[in-house]
Amino acid sequence: MKTATTPYGRNVGLNGYPLRITEMLATLPGTYYVTRQSVHTPAAVRKAKAAVKQAFENQKLKKGLSFVEIVSSCNSGWKMTPVQANKWMEENMFPNYPIGDIKVEGKIVEGIDLNRIVVSSPLSVK
Repeated sequence: MKTATTPYGRNVGLNGYPLRITEMLATLPGTYYVTRQSVHTPAAVRKAKAAVKQAFENQKLKKGLSFVEIVSSCNSGWKMTPVQANKWMEENMFPNYPIGDIKVEGKIVEGIDLNRIVVSSPLSVK
């Protein structure tokens, strides 16, 4: 994808493939709550706020490390309107970076495939 920081698109030789860092962190011992949320709709913003609140609560109760990844667009850097950027995120980012809890109360959520750590190809604009 062409962006302000990658004006010719992502070069795998230079930039490497995208990594699912959130899934990688979920595999570490001591992680208690790991989630990926987005802010592309008002409902998603509410879920993201609840996830951040949960992470702070876990920390306060010394339950272990919490990690909240927030997926958002950068419509100015992507040179798209906000509506186009949100649509691109839904079509291209969310299939590769699924939104939702990955680890809750120290246990991997059922159905999460931790073998998919590396994205097999760079994301591009269609």
